[in-house]
Amino acid sequence: MRLLMTHGYMFSGSGSNVYVQNLCRELARAGHEVHLLCQEPEPLSYDFVDAHYRVEGAELFPLGEQETPYPGRCAVYRPEIGDLLPVYVYDEYPGWRVKVFPDLTEGELEGYLSRNAAAVRAVLERTGAEAVVTNHSVPGPLIARRALEGTGVPYLSIVHGSCLQYVARRSPRYMELAREGLSGARRILALSSHSAGTVEEDFPELAGRTVAMPGGVDTRLFRPDALDPEALVRLRGGRGRGPEQREALARALREARGTEELAASLRRIAASYDARVHDRDAGERIRRLLASEGPLVVYVGKLIHSKGVHSLLSAFIRVRRATGARLLVVGFGTFREGLEALTLALGSGDRKTVERLADLGRLLEGEAPGPLEHFGVHEKLLEEARGLAEAVEFVGPLYHEELARLLPAADAGVVPSIFPETFGLVAAELAASGVVPFVADHSGLREAGGIIGKGLPFGLLVGMERFEEELAGALTRYLSLPGEERRRWQGVVRENCVRNLGWDTLARRLVELAWEG
Repeated sequence: MRLLMTHGYMFSGSGSNVYVQNLCRELARAGHEVHLLCQEPEPLSYDFVDAHYRVEGAELFPLGEQETPYPGRCAVYRPEIGDLLPVYVYDEYPGWRVKVFPDLTEGELEGYLSRNAAAVRAVLERTGAEAVVTNHSVPGPLIARRALEGTGVPYLSIVHGSCLQYVARRSPRYMELAREGLSGARRILALSSHSAGTVEEDFPELAGRTVAMPGGVDTRLFRPDALDPEALVRLRGGRGRGPEQREALARALREARGTEELAASLRRIAASYDARVHDRDAGERIRRLLASEGPLVVYVGKLIHSKGVHSLLSAFIRVRRATGARLLVVGFGTFREGLEALTLALGSGDRKTVERLADLGRLLEGEAPGPLEHFGVHEKLLEEARGLAEAVEFVGPLYHEELARLLPAADAGVVPSIFPETFGLVAAELAASGVVPFVADHSGLREAGGIIGKGLPFGLLVGMERFEEELAGALTRYLSLPGEERRRWQGVVRENCVRNLGWDTLARRLVELAWEG
């Protein structure tokens, strides 16, 4: 089948980006033809992309091509949209002027919509695609509706979590734009039953067209025998964070004379390196961590308040004391400096700084000030946290090939998000790698945990009422099991993933829905 797909972003760095990357790869593997509009700067570095074009108005300009090992094909088209990149959650993107959607002027929004709609029409005319697939509830469906008017070509809309939660639900204007776009879709595809319920709650008139389609994970890439420590050791160099940023952070904690001065110092440090690449010494620090004693706990994801990494740090203090565990944090985001500062302050017993950071909360990631949620400061916590920084490593982001080589080294994974999630993709990747993941008991994470944890004698879901305590207890109990027993449960979660969450299942279902009359 010939599909045209829209996605306004890149192939890595967020759950929806990774989702689109893997879905397109699986469609090409199954023999389909995909024409994807996105802003990925280097699409030919991915094995499933065979051609790259720039789209300006109605004109297409070839930028390169390559052979791929797949029977189908995926061509990537980059619409010219100027220097402005609208996003759902603010983050830095090198080379772009970034604004969250609600902050766009009417002129900026209309310019973004019209340029993308023109690009869709140009690619559709060139390719003769039989159906269009949009990603995100706004503005993807609205762009498709405008572009496809009068063509008779149907579109399906995949709803990811960030757009509804961070934009549409907080803005009546964007809620109406989402409704306008989604109301023209043949089908609305939600990534979990929870997400489908959210769509139906917000748009009850669209309930009959909404389908839950959970998944997926690349079980060929993420597998227990993919572990390759030697490849990880070679992660060095580049423009990422290095020792000088760590030294500057420690100095800022010692010398800052107040809240504003500390926050300004953290912002300067964050601006001094490329956050979207791994740390310059990531390989060496990962090697040391893997060589040290004690079970390894891994977190992978964005470093923002809503992902709950601060709650994980609090829980890990107790896990470390009980089991001698180590924690590896993989990812990037505007909260990284705040999280590393919190780790250092906890480890040195600096109650004043810990309390200051906890009160600053979301200000440290560029949001309005607000205290950290699910994070309590008390004397016992500070006593047990002594030396915490020696057991915790932040190494920046690792992308799929690197991540697949690392995850099988973990003894447990954690998805501690404190905000609704569409589906637990990272939990699925951990499980496919043979790692038992513990996930927060809410939203789409609950569904992911239920699928992955089927057949286990213990639950993977961590209640939110006393989240830090319950997470610490769940990890401690699991890591205290005999190694042979843990290996048995690792095999169970892997099998659950292969059977229920493979991308092949998701791609096949998408094509079936696109073929529907």
